[in-house]
Amino acid sequence: MRLAAILILGVAVSCFAYGSVWDWGEYSRRYAENTTWGPGERLVFSVEYGIIKAGTASLSVTGPVDHGGLLAYRITAEARSNPAFSSFFEVIDINEALLDIVQLHSLTYMKSIQEGDFTSNEVMSFDQEAGFAYYPDEDDPELAEMPIPPHALDVLSAFYYARTQELEPGGNFSIDVHVDNDNYPLEVKVMERERIRTRAGSFDCIQLQPVLRGDGIFKQQGEIFIWVTDDERHMPVLMSASIIIGSITCMLEEYTVGTPLEVENPF
Repeated sequence: MRLAAILILGVAVSCFAYGSVWDWGEYSRRYAENTTWGPGERLVFSVEYGIIKAGTASLSVTGPVDHGGLLAYRITAEARSNPAFSSFFEVIDINEALLDIVQLHSLTYMKSIQEGDFTSNEVMSFDQEAGFAYYPDEDDPELAEMPIPPHALDVLSAFYYARTQELEPGGNFSIDVHVDNDNYPLEVKVMERERIRTRAGSFDCIQLQPVLRGDGIFKQQGEIFIWVTDDERHMPVLMSASIIIGSITCMLEEYTVGTPLEVENPF
């Protein structure tokens, strides 16, 4: 069911893949400004199937931490089923990413998935300047080193990068996401303004819709919508998605506001 994945823009990805790393041009360093979110932010959501509360999910930002001489945000997404739901289908999902604070691209990504009898663990490291993602636990040498587009983002970091963008209805944008040994172009449609009521309060919001270019799971199973606050924080307050067994909703229950880091342009 991938409860944690509902909390990120790349909850589902198509089978459309890129070719070589140079298909997108040479890598060049960038300064990506972030005045939207920062360390200390923590968001807690109720994960619901219809009227049934299946569990709780959280998103948090900590740091900065040192990663090979680079400073990074640590972004963590966790989802756990509640005791009643766990009695027949236990879910413990943890996703964690390190995101470079200057260029806002992925440095590492880790996921640990336990959903019923299914388990999956994965670690990725990114060498952005070389243009590759590495999978140290991959047995297949052809999948252990994969080309990536410039400033590629893991599926968790993509959501936080999207929050830093200007969000005006009709102002769509695209993000290059790397996940599961492949690259995926993810378009984010900025939809309409709407007032949303949650357990954490009522918020003026902007509706976002992540859409894949090409055939994929979105087309097969329905749409995903995310409502973020219509202010400088672009904080997610409600998420809704169609999945195989019905629809799932993540509603904000409580939140702590973080402080964006003051980062100078070093380039």
